[in-house]
Amino acid sequence: MCASVILPREAVRPQAARADVDERVGEAARLVELDELLERYPSQLSGGQRQHVAVARAVVMRPEVLLMDEPLSNLDALLRLNFRAELKQLVAELATTTIYVTHDQVEALSLGDRIAVMRAGQIVQVGTPSEIYDHPAEKFVGAFIGTPPMNFLPGRVRRDGGAEVELAGQRLAGVDVPEGVDGDVVVGVRAEYLEAHSSDTSGALPAQTEVVEMLGSQLLITAAVANHRVKLLTRTDFPASPGDKLWLRPEPDKLRWFDSQGQRALARAAPG
Repeated sequence: MCASVILPREAVRPQAARADVDERVGEAARLVELDELLERYPSQLSGGQRQHVAVARAVVMRPEVLLMDEPLSNLDALLRLNFRAELKQLVAELATTTIYVTHDQVEALSLGDRIAVMRAGQIVQVGTPSEIYDHPAEKFVGAFIGTPPMNFLPGRVRRDGGAEVELAGQRLAGVDVPEGVDGDVVVGVRAEYLEAHSSDTSGALPAQTEVVEMLGSQLLITAAVANHRVKLLTRTDFPASPGDKLWLRPEPDKLRWFDSQGQRALARAAPG
């Protein structure tokens, strides 16, 4: 079967010279690693290979802007992982402005140079992947971006010659509270920034283990802090079982501050 079935030559430019068309089809096929499969019918290709074909059809047009609408949504988990890396490399080689739409926050963080997070048709935050992940503009962004999502606990800041912080009803020492943060707040912290201890530790919040999940390289622990659930990541050799007491010490500079309704961030980082 000729290459025109997979990458139709007439789609390139009707008046284009045959040699030019063949060159562009071959180039697109090589970019997506299909050059050895050009003689096959589409029905003879795997799901992942067909997804490569869809990308190659767009690439062969040499567009000024490349639009992708959830191109990996129909692939299984392993194919998504492999193709995501290939797609990132391909976009870098093309040096073409690419707009990528996805509901998968891992894809967004992995592939994007800049991310726009939308809710109900409105853009709520735009920034680099690290800005979106580390400094969410709203509680919604912190809960949507990240696996597991950001933890949120009720807090209170009292200022009397200094700042005193209560988190889930427990006094938290050694926290540098940003200017302008006062009174009732919601405090966000990522699972990887909660340091777990199996014995009482200064500056740590008492908690109780509820669920322990083995993720391979880490343990994902669900714990109760007062009446609130949090998730934290630890080493696989950390001694944890359901019902165990533990103490959680958040990294002070990794706390994120939101208004008392938990909607808007207080003291946001400057955009990059």
